[in-house]
Amino acid sequence: MTDAEPRSAGAEQFFRLMSLHKYWLNADFLRDVFMKRIEGATPPHERGFAAMMDNTIAMSLWYATMYVVIEGWREARLSDHDVDTLLTQEGHVEHLRVFRNQVFHYQKAYDNPKLLQFLGTSDDDAGAVTTWIKSTHTALGKAIETAIQANLDPDRDRRAGQT
Repeated sequence: MTDAEPRSAGAEQFFRLMSLHKYWLNADFLRDVFMKRIEGATPPHERGFAAMMDNTIAMSLWYATMYVVIEGWREARLSDHDVDTLLTQEGHVEHLRVFRNQVFHYQKAYDNPKLLQFLGTSDDDAGAVTTWIKSTHTALGKAIETAIQANLDPDRDRRAGQT
């Protein structure tokens, strides 16, 4: 099938889901990079400036790509209770959008206060955001995979209820 040939609605949805999954895989890769960098890392006061910057870059790229996944989730008009609940918590998504813009669009200021809208100004704030982004990452991954499986086998849920 070429791009010029029409696709069925089911095929269109499948390709949208696979595209969304690709963006989630990008975010998942960057999450892994970040997690490997910080697991077993030396305490912050013993790290060099370059190592701390590398960790910040890895975190920033992961967080910014998560906004792309959220954007795709919404554009695809998907729904999942856990994901939908997470995406309505405390304005996190809007702050993440601004954060993503700060990461991927040139800013004149080196230290941009808009980054703190998402990260917060205290360790407690950063902990809450970290918990939210990890939970959102996991929930989106599960929900996207479930949507792909449902698209491939639309009768799966009906058959599961019969057993």
